[in-house]
Amino acid sequence: MLTVSIPDEIDKQLSSITEDKKKFIIEAVKQKIAKQANTISKKQLAKEYADSADENDQITKDFINVDNENWNEY
Repeated sequence: MLTVSIPDEIDKQLSSITEDKKKFIIEAVKQKIAKQANTISKKQLAKEYADSADENDQITKDFINVDNENWNEY
């Protein structure tokens, strides 16, 4: 269990929108955790791009002849 102190101003705002502040805060934290879990960071994205760079280069090399054959059609 975690005990958290909330500034008076936020407490007043919470009181004006809900009667069950504890439940409201727990739901808000759950939503924030879920959103964070579904969000990929720039660092993670850069790592994934770097990890796939060799594979992407190989695919480009494998299809270069096909790309060149169809170039005049564009």
